[in-house]
Amino acid sequence: MAPHLLPRVLLLLFLTWAVPAGAGTGRAALPPTSEVMGMLRRVETARVRGTLRVLDSELEEQGRARPKDLMPRIYRAWLTFPADACWNELKALSTLEPENPWPHLGMGLIYIRWGLLAEARGPLATARRVSPDFAPALWGEGLLLQAEGKLGDSEARLRESLAKLDAPQTRTALGLLLSSLPGREAEARAELVRSVDVWPEQPEALRKLASLAQAAKDVGAAAVAGEKLVALKPADREAHRLQADLWLAASEKDKATRSLERYVELGGTDPVPLALLARVYAELGRAAEEEKALVRLIDVELKDAKPVLRLSELAEARGDAAASEGFLVRASERAPERSDIHVRRARLCLKQERWKDALVSYRAAAAAPEQKVAEAEVETAELVRRFRLPATAAKGASDKIYNRVSLGLVALYMERLKEKPDLKGNLKMQVQVDATGRATQVSVLYDSLQDPLIAGHAYFAFMDAEYPPAVDQPIFQYVFRPPK
Repeated sequence: MAPHLLPRVLLLLFLTWAVPAGAGTGRAALPPTSEVMGMLRRVETARVRGTLRVLDSELEEQGRARPKDLMPRIYRAWLTFPADACWNELKALSTLEPENPWPHLGMGLIYIRWGLLAEARGPLATARRVSPDFAPALWGEGLLLQAEGKLGDSEARLRESLAKLDAPQTRTALGLLLSSLPGREAEARAELVRSVDVWPEQPEALRKLASLAQAAKDVGAAAVAGEKLVALKPADREAHRLQADLWLAASEKDKATRSLERYVELGGTDPVPLALLARVYAELGRAAEEEKALVRLIDVELKDAKPVLRLSELAEARGDAAASEGFLVRASERAPERSDIHVRRARLCLKQERWKDALVSYRAAAAAPEQKVAEAEVETAELVRRFRLPATAAKGASDKIYNRVSLGLVALYMERLKEKPDLKGNLKMQVQVDATGRATQVSVLYDSLQDPLIAGHAYFAFMDAEYPPAVDQPIFQYVFRPPK
């Protein structure tokens, strides 16, 4: 080459090297990696906050203003991550700009999310090949290695990515990885704190931060992380449920109550938080709210007798004996083997001087094997004495049974006359007997005596009697006319 041509060749080479990437093809130069990662954070933030449509409109306008720049289209594709539409658009863009690493990275991340780990390797490798110093590809490879269970390699790859670019996405991935490793919780927490300080709109990171802080007994930090999560996702009832636990750990019962109330307002029906809300109301002395919470609880928790028993206590405390007994009946249906429930109903009947119902409940308590009440046997015996019931049941033909019952009723009637000299009238009973000779139903057909002890004596005497077996299951009637 002629010497005078050398400077001109060198100048031409210099100009060629100085042309920005893509200038020769009319394509826009790629923005800095940190800027793109920041934009991807905006996409995820919009997803969390429910503002994807607003961002989509903004990106659509950018695409119209810069038709040769594919980045707005890449960002718009990311709005639907990890859907098929996102992958298809990124695949098309990777064909238009094969040297752009972002579509390849996106496809690799989608494959990881889909669980197609083998398919993820190719796009991630392509991203590193077309841009050897591309830190996000290392981030993607770290996620892939974690999904493959290669946790040590995953940590190394994520740290390598952070050394090239300190991106919150990568730091969060590292923090979540470390949180799953025994003894690395403090490191995990430190990484996540750094990440959410830069990028607060990370529900998963905030949940893990709250969990790590709670495990470390740093209840204040746990509650703060939970509050950030609730502020970020105010319509997420599980976030409010978590926050209630965090407030309780911090002894903030009023705040815990508000979190649980919000959980309920958002449609939460899990029995555990509903029971927790009722318990906190009880601790705060808010009986009316506790009762409402318990009513809601027993509609979804159909087996546990405890909330029904508590409702009975609350109803009795406000003077509603009927409601209290109704809840005791429901509790006994849920736990028929619990003797103490039957005793509670018996005592409630005693307060209302409903002697017969009380003894029925005491007998049910005697038959129930669980949670016996020591005083119940004495209380039952006292009630039996009030009814003057015989020590042994009547037995034999119907007329023999009638005579035996009549003797007992006459004795009781004469005793009751001492307290009620004007006691007059008749009592007519009907007894349904099964094929084995056991009474299945005893009912009052007519009672002008209106004495609960006499009617109760007749009920139990006929119910306890042993009748002759009969295939036709007869019905007997009996009339008691007091002696004159």
